[in-house]
Amino acid sequence: MTRASVLIPTHNHHLTLPMTVATVLAQTVRDLEVILIGDGVTDQVREVAQSLVAADSRVIFMDRPKGVHHGEPYRHEAIEMASSDAIFYLCDDDLLLPDHVSDLLELLEDHNFVQCMNSMITTEGELRILPSDLSIGRIIHWHVTEQPFFNSTSLTGTAHSRSFYLQVGDPWEVPSDGCPPDAFQWRKLMRHSDFRGATSTRVTALQLPTSMGREKVDQSARSKELQSWAELVAAPDAQTRIDELVIEATRVQLVETFIAQEKLSRSLKREWGRPSKRAVQKLRGWLGKPNIPPYVD
Repeated sequence: MTRASVLIPTHNHHLTLPMTVATVLAQTVRDLEVILIGDGVTDQVREVAQSLVAADSRVIFMDRPKGVHHGEPYRHEAIEMASSDAIFYLCDDDLLLPDHVSDLLELLEDHNFVQCMNSMITTEGELRILPSDLSIGRIIHWHVTEQPFFNSTSLTGTAHSRSFYLQVGDPWEVPSDGCPPDAFQWRKLMRHSDFRGATSTRVTALQLPTSMGREKVDQSARSKELQSWAELVAAPDAQTRIDELVIEATRVQLVETFIAQEKLSRSLKREWGRPSKRAVQKLRGWLGKPNIPPYVD
């Protein structure tokens, strides 16, 4: 059996798809397959996908008509046809570092739903940490109870066991409550009594999310941006350099958190020393004295 199956949903990113797939095929774990899930792809994507299949027998292309929403049921089809029990996910404009599959396969030995340390690349080219730990019950509770939704687990960088997914018996489908499709699916898995989650200690997947300011960026610009990160990923010291960016991002975000806490603390102390507008309004109502002057900040 193949050690890992990497699912890549795709629709119209023909310029970034080759770079994305290249980082999967360059994994230190060589015994894997790449399943390209075509959801009504453009002619350009179809041509690229077919060339990737021709170049490497580990690549499979599911060419399907445009489905509802993002073609979520096709992901279920891909899982059913996968030849591995380890199901990985990757967006068609993101990248994997060479040890990503190896790291998460190790976690999957004792867990059934795992992720690498979550992060994102901003449009300014900065790496930002998205803190999470899927072994903490409180975080899982937030995922399954918060409304409209809470999600610290992206599509890219996540993996689960195929057997656990089939055991849950609640497949990928179009979200019914406005929730992002990945968060919608993760909720269903996290609610199961046999769920066992874990998060690795390294960032081994690079996300450049469309929803974070890239909605109107054309494909050429997206490709150019991804190319610079793809060159870093392909370098011999790629993981070391990403680890250094993680350390710097952690330092910056801790400082930002401290400043935000200080501002909140000062604001609370300031408000504690004077009545709030709402309290004054209640007092006026209780006393029934319209001559009490209104609160002015």
